Amino acid sequence: MQRGFREKLALVRSPIALAAMVVGVGVVLGFVSAQAPDVALPIALVVLLIGASALDLMVIPVLALGATLVQERVGGVLSVSDFVLAAAFAICIFLLRGRGGIALQPLIWAGTVYLALTVPTLILNPYDANLVEWLHEVVLVLGSMVVGFALGREGKGSLAITIYCLVCASIGVAAVVVALPSLFTVPVFLPGLHKNTIGGMLAAALVIACARPVWLSWSRRFAYTIAVICAGGILAAQSRQAIIGALVGIFIVAARPRLRAVKRGRVIFLVLLGAAASVFVLANVNEQLASGNQYNSANQRVSWYEESVRIWMTSPLFGVGMRWWYTDRFPEKFQPPNAELEVLTTTGVVGLIGFLVMFAAAAWLLLRMDPVYGTVGVAIIATRFVQAQFDLYWVAGQASLLWIIAGICYGVRERDRALGIDRVALAEAAAQGPPTGRRRPIAARAGRPSDGASS
Repeated sequence: MQRGFREKLALVRSPIALAAMVVGVGVVLGFVSAQAPDVALPIALVVLLIGASALDLMVIPVLALGATLVQERVGGVLSVSDFVLAAAFAICIFLLRGRGGIALQPLIWAGTVYLALTVPTLILNPYDANLVEWLHEVVLVLGSMVVGFALGREGKGSLAITIYCLVCASIGVAAVVVALPSLFTVPVFLPGLHKNTIGGMLAAALVIACARPVWLSWSRRFAYTIAVICAGGILAAQSRQAIIGALVGIFIVAARPRLRAVKRGRVIFLVLLGAAASVFVLANVNEQLASGNQYNSANQRVSWYEESVRIWMTSPLFGVGMRWWYTDRFPEKFQPPNAELEVLTTTGVVGLIGFLVMFAAAAWLLLRMDPVYGTVGVAIIATRFVQAQFDLYWVAGQASLLWIIAGICYGVRERDRALGIDRVALAEAAAQGPPTGRRRPIAARAGRPSDGASS
């Protein structure tokens, strides 16, 4: 599939054809930006993605993981992360052809159960925003799984995750720099990034760095650096749900059998540090609740919880429809800051059952995998689920990240099976090292291709 696509692109690679195409695209973009500036950026983004895919068809899927960090909207409708994810899904769905994609079916079924149980709300609440959000969630869940699987199976999973964590580290550095003048006493807000958004992003990168699966090919020093920077960024943002979510994720990493990850003792230290931070979080929340200020974050959430329950009770079984807060059906215009309450109001008890089954099934499937592959996936899923107990769940980027990571775990395992790679043996060989002489690459010593080799 990828080879045929490149052959077709080769027809337009002559200098004259490329020059004519560049001039033509420039003229079209100039005209569009003058006549319809709102759609100029989406068109330019499409052209950029097409050009990138001409070099390597997997460029767009690789960018999809890093794009989860971009919250800006394209043309005022889709976020950049949604746009890139949809493009990556369109590419990766063709890579599932053949028997290789069968390995992903258990995870796909977990997501399908939830989406199928939300169909009744589409029938009972027929309005455009409801259908649009349902299709959006199809891409956020199933599309992300497919993209992640393709990344892992094509040997691009490590690259995609590394790019994501490096960008998170840069965000963490910026957050720490901003927090230093106030000595970390004031929550940090970066341009376009809320403190809880910063915390959610960095919590995922922190958990990945602590897990450090062998197929990432990270050195211990690199993983420590990412972990320390992201932990500092979370503290700078003072995102309470990120602290608690990261604590749960790191605890799972520490409890699972380990291989070439951050040493257990240091992970336990991080868990204890997180426990101390959790005590601070609880004390801070109790202080806000007792303050009598109805507009602080804790009391405002309690008010939103009460209003969410009232709205849910108007249609408890199947909910009032997705994105009801964008309609005129209710005077309230807020998205419930709790995953279960949001799902209850939008899709009812039936939808909530599917939502919980999706998470439970995905976690169980990843726990059954060899820890070399499954630990990081289940830790990220748990981290995101815990965060969503205190904030929005269905948001661009963060709602897809966990399923991309889960898909990568499946894809890497499938690739290793196809190539006959034993990750445990390779890691043990790397830890022992050669008795004498210059150290050779792991793959060379085992006589097998590395994770980045083409299949």
